[in-house]
Amino acid sequence: MIADISGYTRFMVASDTEIAHSQYIISQLIHSIIEHVEIPMEVSKLEGDAIFLFAPKDNPDVSGNGASLDIGSKLIHFFEAFHDRRSELNTGGSAVCGKCTCGACSNIDGLKLKLVVHSGRAHFYRIREFNELSGSDVILVHRLLKNSVPYQEYILMTESAWPDIDFPRGIEIEEGCEHYEHLGDIRTRVLHPTGRPQ
Repeated sequence: MIADISGYTRFMVASDTEIAHSQYIISQLIHSIIEHVEIPMEVSKLEGDAIFLFAPKDNPDVSGNGASLDIGSKLIHFFEAFHDRRSELNTGGSAVCGKCTCGACSNIDGLKLKLVVHSGRAHFYRIREFNELSGSDVILVHRLLKNSVPYQEYILMTESAWPDIDFPRGIEIEEGCEHYEHLGDIRTRVLHPTGRPQ
């Protein structure tokens, strides 16, 4: 899974004050997601404005009864935590932003969250104190960040991930397909966790 903050590139601006404030805002939004990551999900690493997560299927917390619905609910909760923290920052709920009118602080609402979820195989290896994942399925989940979904906030799931994660009722779902060179057609489902396309 990758949790990615969209609007990040446009958000990063030129002056020293704006760069400092934008870095603070992004770090606060990333932290709002990380603090809600619980077993069986684990953070693999931070990738700039994104968080790379995984949940091993051989973990009883993943394969046990109710685990798939629990993971689905947690993914929805990422959006709630992200929006709550963004609202707090936007209304002056931080020492840095306060009533600042710099480009970063006045454009917080332009930041959105998208999740990409895939189920497959990964090779785990260790470099010093870091656990790394590799393999074609790891490449695929990263490629899925560049997709044809016309919305700013969504969960994009591959067909292989769909049976592994249940979501609470009432989530709007659209079927789709993405194509990638060397990977072919990838059937997908797009979920709107906020209840409507954004």
